[in-house]
Amino acid sequence: MPIRLKLALWYSGVSFLIMSLFCSYLYLFFTHREVGQIDAHLMERAQEVRNSITFIDAYPFPMQRLVLPDIDVFASAEVFLQIVDRHGNPLSRSDTLGGHTLPISERALGQMVKRETYFETKRVHQTLLRIFYEPLYVKRELVGILQVAESLYSFQRAQATLKWLLAIGALTITAISAAVGWFLAGKALQPIHRIIDTTALIERTGALRQRIDYTGPPDEIGELSTQINQMMDKIENMYSELEEAYDAQRRFVADASHELRTPLTSIRGNMDYLRKLYLEQNVFSVEAADDIIEELERISRMVHDLLALARADAGYKVPIESLPARELATDWIELGQRLANGGTVAFARDSLEKLDGITIRGNRDFLRQVFLIILENAFKYTEQGSVCLSFQTRKADNQVSFTVTDSGIGIPAEDLPRLFDRFYRGTRARNYQGTGLGLSIAKWIIDRHAGTIEISSQAGQGATVIVTLPSG
Repeated sequence: MPIRLKLALWYSGVSFLIMSLFCSYLYLFFTHREVGQIDAHLMERAQEVRNSITFIDAYPFPMQRLVLPDIDVFASAEVFLQIVDRHGNPLSRSDTLGGHTLPISERALGQMVKRETYFETKRVHQTLLRIFYEPLYVKRELVGILQVAESLYSFQRAQATLKWLLAIGALTITAISAAVGWFLAGKALQPIHRIIDTTALIERTGALRQRIDYTGPPDEIGELSTQINQMMDKIENMYSELEEAYDAQRRFVADASHELRTPLTSIRGNMDYLRKLYLEQNVFSVEAADDIIEELERISRMVHDLLALARADAGYKVPIESLPARELATDWIELGQRLANGGTVAFARDSLEKLDGITIRGNRDFLRQVFLIILENAFKYTEQGSVCLSFQTRKADNQVSFTVTDSGIGIPAEDLPRLFDRFYRGTRARNYQGTGLGLSIAKWIIDRHAGTIEISSQAGQGATVIVTLPSG
């Protein structure tokens, strides 16, 4: 959920809570005040009636001790009066009751006995009434009960109207608060959006010189902008230093590779000449020469690999042309047969007829280097068993796949993600000679051919390398 929406919801939520509390208080205050006014009015009317009642002690019957006034004088359209005896039997009532009687509850009678006034709200014939009870005593004897009631219809209507007004007002203010909160949150977050846009531009274009242009007050967002700009200054300086060091390293590797190739070639040629001279004269000299030549070949391969990496780092563009797939595969098969050379590991291949009429977009020398790396690894890590080179064409997506499968030591699962890293060698591979550069060079070459190289394996179950190249 966006921060702007969260802030707007918080604004509206807090406003709604405050308005709910305020409206509830206002509603309760109105109800309490109106009911208090109604009760005061009932008490005033009861006092008027009470002052008009005459008490006479001479009569022998309690009912005759009260001389009741014409209570209709005190009644109105919404005010009803009734006088009952101590048992609740009506003695007098106003005409506004229309033949009905006001009820009296047991609790009200109990309060009358205690000589206390009492209020209660009752519904009489679908009309809600507020009723006031006042006991009528003569010499500590309860002789009657005065009931004054008022209809709450007008109060209920006012209460309902107020309720709707408060609800509409609360919702309206909440909606306004949400809109205002959305607007204010948008204004507050504008500097944040500018920061996001600037950092996205830096990430997209790599323009490390770009900085956040903040012109607002020195608040938290200003501090954030300053910190990001300072961090970008450090990153730019570090990147410049790293780039300079990387360029120096790249130039060194390229220069060293070029400089080493000539003397190594000369040494190897001279060793081949010396080996021929001493071939039949001194066995020990021939063996020493063989060791030297083998080490020279290993160093030559390493120099060749370093030169390839230097080209990769320099952004070397591999020249691409259309090549017959069958000719390429034939060359790679000869590599595999030469590496097998009658040893304990057999070399098998697919039928070349599968590649008739197929061309590949690539570079002959670079692709030969890729399959030399793959086949050398396959034979190196396979002590017994076989190495197989197979082909598969996919005309639907104009691709040709070449698969090299061996039955060697395999590759543990934890080593698979890092096989194409420079100088990385797996746990098992460290027992064999190598530099860890071959697969990284192969990956670079295949990437320049717009192809893919994939390796799948399990420890102890051999490995499978699939090279996919575009045809056409």
